[in-house]
Amino acid sequence: AACSSNVSASAPSSEAQLHQFHLPALPSPITVRTIPSLGLTFQLWPSATTLLRFLPASPHLLPRPPAAHCPLSILELGSGTGAAGLALAAALPAHTVLSDLPAALPNLRHNASLNAPLLDSRGGSVSVVPLPWGDAAAMGAVVAPAPASRFDLVVASDVVYYEELVDPLIETLRFFVKGDVVFLMAHMRRWKRTDKKFFGKARKVFDIEVLHKDPPPEGWRHGPVVYRFTVKKQRHNK
Repeated sequence: AACSSNVSASAPSSEAQLHQFHLPALPSPITVRTIPSLGLTFQLWPSATTLLRFLPASPHLLPRPPAAHCPLSILELGSGTGAAGLALAAALPAHTVLSDLPAALPNLRHNASLNAPLLDSRGGSVSVVPLPWGDAAAMGAVVAPAPASRFDLVVASDVVYYEELVDPLIETLRFFVKGDVVFLMAHMRRWKRTDKKFFGKARKVFDIEVLHKDPPPEGWRHGPVVYRFTVKKQRHNK
Protein backbone atom coordinates (compact mmCIF):
# COMPACT_ATOMS: atom_id res chain seq x y z
CA ALA A 1 0.00 0.00 0.00
CA ALA A 2 1.22 3.49 -0.77
CA CYS A 3 -0.05 4.91 2.49
CA SER A 4 -1.56 3.14 5.45
CA SER A 5 -2.90 4.26 8.79
CA ASN A 6 -2.49 2.13 11.88
CA VAL A 7 -4.93 3.14 14.60
CA SER A 8 -6.07 1.05 17.53
CA ALA A 9 -9.71 0.09 17.14
CA SER A 10 -10.37 1.18 20.71
CA ALA A 11 -8.63 4.56 20.45
CA PRO A 12 -10.94 7.57 20.13
CA SER A 13 -10.32 9.69 17.03
CA SER A 14 -9.00 12.56 19.16
CA GLU A 15 -5.96 10.55 20.24
CA ALA A 16 -2.65 10.14 18.47
CA GLN A 17 -2.56 8.14 15.24
CA LEU A 18 0.37 6.64 13.36
CA HIS A 19 0.61 6.94 9.58
CA GLN A 20 3.08 5.20 7.31
CA PHE A 21 4.43 6.21 3.91
CA HIS A 22 6.02 3.55 1.72
CA LEU A 23 8.44 4.99 -0.85
CA PRO A 24 10.15 2.91 -3.57
CA ALA A 25 13.59 4.21 -2.56
CA LEU A 26 13.23 3.19 1.09
CA PRO A 27 13.60 -0.27 2.68
CA SER A 28 11.05 0.58 5.39
CA PRO A 29 8.25 3.15 5.69
CA ILE A 30 8.37 6.67 7.05
CA THR A 31 6.20 6.76 10.20
CA VAL A 32 4.63 9.92 11.63
CA ARG A 33 2.36 10.58 14.59
CA THR A 34 -0.59 12.88 14.11
CA ILE A 35 -2.70 14.32 16.93
CA PRO A 36 -5.82 15.71 15.20
CA SER A 37 -7.38 17.00 18.43
CA LEU A 38 -4.54 19.53 18.80
CA GLY A 39 -5.38 21.37 15.57
CA LEU A 40 -4.34 21.82 11.93
CA THR A 41 -0.59 21.66 12.54
CA PHE A 42 -0.85 18.15 13.97
CA GLN A 43 -2.79 16.69 11.03
CA LEU A 44 -1.67 15.24 7.71
CA TRP A 45 -2.53 17.19 4.57
CA PRO A 46 -2.66 15.94 0.96
CA SER A 47 0.08 18.27 -0.32
CA ALA A 48 2.68 16.79 2.04
CA THR A 49 2.06 13.36 0.51
CA THR A 50 2.37 14.82 -2.98
CA LEU A 51 5.68 16.51 -2.17
CA LEU A 52 7.28 13.49 -0.48
CA ARG A 53 6.38 11.25 -3.43
CA PHE A 54 7.12 13.67 -6.26
CA LEU A 55 10.54 15.00 -5.30
CA PRO A 56 12.41 11.70 -4.70
CA ALA A 57 10.98 10.47 -8.03
CA SER A 58 12.22 13.62 -9.84
CA PRO A 59 16.01 13.73 -9.31
CA HIS A 60 16.44 16.08 -12.29
CA LEU A 61 14.77 18.83 -10.23
CA LEU A 62 17.34 18.66 -7.44
CA PRO A 63 20.03 21.37 -7.36
CA ARG A 64 22.74 18.70 -7.33
CA PRO A 65 22.93 14.91 -7.03
CA PRO A 66 22.81 13.94 -3.34
CA ALA A 67 25.00 11.21 -1.90
CA ALA A 68 25.27 9.50 1.48
CA HIS A 69 28.61 11.25 2.13
CA CYS A 70 27.28 14.59 0.84
CA PRO A 71 23.52 14.92 1.49
CA LEU A 72 21.49 17.87 0.29
CA SER A 73 20.72 20.63 2.78
CA ILE A 74 16.98 21.36 2.97
CA LEU A 75 14.86 23.74 5.03
CA GLU A 76 11.20 22.82 5.45
CA LEU A 77 8.89 25.69 6.42
CA GLY A 78 5.74 24.95 8.43
CA SER A 79 6.70 21.30 8.83
CA GLY A 80 3.58 20.29 10.79
CA THR A 81 4.05 16.56 11.43
CA GLY A 82 7.32 16.55 9.46
CA ALA A 83 6.12 13.85 7.03
CA ALA A 84 7.54 15.52 3.91
CA GLY A 85 10.82 16.66 5.47
CA LEU A 86 11.49 13.28 7.05
CA ALA A 87 10.75 11.42 3.82
CA LEU A 88 13.06 13.70 1.82
CA ALA A 89 15.84 13.33 4.41
CA ALA A 90 15.70 9.55 4.05
CA ALA A 91 14.94 9.16 0.35
CA LEU A 92 17.29 11.71 -1.24
CA PRO A 93 19.24 11.64 1.24
CA ALA A 94 19.34 15.09 2.87
CA HIS A 95 19.97 16.93 6.07
CA THR A 96 16.57 18.52 6.61
CA VAL A 97 15.84 21.29 9.07
CA LEU A 98 12.21 20.86 10.19
CA SER A 99 10.71 24.15 11.36
CA ASP A 100 7.40 25.32 12.80
CA LEU A 101 5.92 27.23 15.71
CA PRO A 102 7.18 26.19 19.18
CA ALA A 103 3.98 24.24 20.02
CA ALA A 104 4.61 21.87 17.11
CA LEU A 105 8.21 21.04 18.02
CA PRO A 106 7.67 18.24 20.60
CA ASN A 107 5.68 16.20 18.05
CA LEU A 108 8.24 16.96 15.33
CA ARG A 109 11.03 15.70 17.61
CA HIS A 110 8.96 12.61 18.40
CA ASN A 111 8.54 11.88 14.69
CA ALA A 112 12.22 12.48 14.06
CA SER A 113 13.08 9.89 16.71
CA LEU A 114 10.58 7.40 15.23
CA ASN A 115 12.51 7.52 11.95
CA ALA A 116 16.06 7.87 13.31
CA PRO A 117 17.20 4.29 12.47
CA LEU A 118 15.97 4.62 8.88
CA LEU A 119 17.60 8.05 8.49
CA ASP A 120 20.88 6.78 9.89
CA SER A 121 20.90 3.82 7.51
CA ARG A 122 20.33 6.11 4.53
CA GLY A 123 22.84 8.84 5.41
CA GLY A 124 20.11 11.41 6.06
CA SER A 125 19.44 13.43 9.19
CA VAL A 126 17.05 16.01 10.60
CA SER A 127 17.11 18.80 13.13
CA VAL A 128 14.12 20.63 14.59
CA VAL A 129 14.01 24.41 15.08
CA PRO A 130 11.41 27.05 16.01
CA LEU A 131 10.70 29.38 13.10
CA PRO A 132 7.77 31.79 13.34
CA TRP A 133 7.55 33.32 9.85
CA GLY A 134 8.90 36.83 9.52
CA ASP A 135 10.71 36.66 12.88
CA ALA A 136 14.14 38.14 12.09
CA ALA A 137 15.84 36.67 15.18
CA ALA A 138 14.44 33.19 14.52
CA MET A 139 15.43 33.31 10.84
CA GLY A 140 18.93 34.46 11.76
CA ALA A 141 19.25 31.64 14.30
CA VAL A 142 18.45 29.04 11.63
CA VAL A 143 21.48 30.05 9.54
CA ALA A 144 23.75 31.03 12.47
CA PRO A 145 25.37 27.60 13.04
CA ALA A 146 26.94 27.64 9.57
CA PRO A 147 26.28 30.87 7.70
CA ALA A 148 28.65 29.85 4.92
CA SER A 149 26.62 26.75 4.06
CA ARG A 150 23.28 27.93 2.75
CA PHE A 151 20.42 25.58 2.01
CA ASP A 152 20.31 23.83 -1.35
CA LEU A 153 16.54 23.82 -1.26
CA VAL A 154 13.61 25.24 0.70
CA VAL A 155 10.35 23.24 0.71
CA ALA A 156 6.85 23.55 2.15
CA SER A 157 3.44 21.97 1.75
CA ASP A 158 -0.02 23.41 2.47
CA VAL A 159 1.30 26.60 4.06
CA VAL A 160 -0.96 29.13 2.29
CA TYR A 161 -4.28 29.21 4.13
CA TYR A 162 -4.37 32.06 6.67
CA GLU A 163 -4.48 35.44 4.93
CA GLU A 164 -2.72 37.19 7.83
CA LEU A 165 0.29 34.86 7.38
CA VAL A 166 0.86 35.72 3.72
CA ASP A 167 3.13 38.71 4.40
CA PRO A 168 5.25 36.92 7.06
CA LEU A 169 5.60 33.92 4.73
CA ILE A 170 6.76 36.11 1.82
CA GLU A 171 9.23 37.83 4.16
CA THR A 172 10.58 34.43 5.23
CA LEU A 173 10.96 33.29 1.62
CA ARG A 174 12.84 36.49 0.75
CA PHE A 175 15.27 35.74 3.59
CA PHE A 176 16.06 32.13 2.67
CA VAL A 177 15.43 31.90 -1.09
CA LYS A 178 18.33 33.87 -2.54
CA GLY A 179 20.76 33.37 -5.41
CA ASP A 180 20.47 29.84 -6.73
CA VAL A 181 18.35 28.55 -3.84
CA VAL A 182 15.04 27.14 -5.06
CA PHE A 183 11.72 26.97 -3.18
CA LEU A 184 9.43 24.02 -3.96
CA MET A 185 5.89 24.33 -2.62
CA ALA A 186 3.10 21.77 -2.78
CA HIS A 187 -0.21 23.59 -2.47
CA MET A 188 -3.89 22.75 -2.74
CA ARG A 189 -6.22 25.58 -3.58
CA ARG A 190 -8.80 26.30 -0.89
CA TRP A 191 -9.24 30.03 -0.38
CA LYS A 192 -9.31 32.09 -3.57
CA ARG A 193 -8.68 35.39 -1.78
CA THR A 194 -5.67 34.10 0.19
CA ASP A 195 -4.21 32.44 -2.92
CA LYS A 196 -4.61 35.62 -4.95
CA LYS A 197 -2.85 37.68 -2.28
CA PHE A 198 0.00 35.19 -1.85
CA PHE A 199 0.74 34.54 -5.52
CA GLY A 200 0.30 38.22 -6.42
CA LYS A 201 2.94 39.26 -3.89
CA ALA A 202 5.20 36.29 -4.56
CA ARG A 203 5.35 36.98 -8.30
CA LYS A 204 6.85 40.41 -7.62
CA VAL A 205 9.89 38.67 -6.11
CA PHE A 206 9.98 35.22 -7.71
CA ASP A 207 9.46 33.50 -11.05
CA ILE A 208 6.91 30.76 -10.40
CA GLU A 209 6.28 27.68 -12.52
CA VAL A 210 4.05 24.62 -12.14
CA LEU A 211 6.01 21.36 -12.03
CA HIS A 212 3.36 18.78 -11.22
CA LYS A 213 -0.36 18.37 -10.59
CA ASP A 214 -2.12 15.56 -8.73
CA PRO A 215 -5.82 14.79 -9.19
CA PRO A 216 -8.17 15.99 -6.44
CA PRO A 217 -8.37 13.67 -3.43
CA GLU A 218 -11.81 12.23 -2.75
CA GLY A 219 -14.10 14.96 -1.44
CA TRP A 220 -11.91 17.85 -2.63
CA ARG A 221 -12.39 20.17 -5.62
CA HIS A 222 -8.70 20.72 -6.35
CA GLY A 223 -5.65 18.49 -6.26
CA PRO A 224 -2.21 19.35 -4.91
CA VAL A 225 0.09 21.29 -7.26
CA VAL A 226 3.88 21.52 -6.94
CA TYR A 227 5.34 24.95 -7.75
CA ARG A 228 8.95 26.02 -8.21
CA PHE A 229 9.93 29.52 -7.05
CA THR A 230 13.21 31.08 -8.21
CA VAL A 231 14.44 34.60 -7.54
CA LYS A 232 13.73 36.98 -10.40
CA LYS A 233 16.92 37.89 -12.23
CA GLN A 234 17.76 41.59 -11.93
CA ARG A 235 17.55 43.42 -15.22
CA HIS A 236 20.28 46.03 -15.49
CA ASN A 237 19.56 48.83 -17.92
CA LYS A 238 22.61 50.14 -19.73
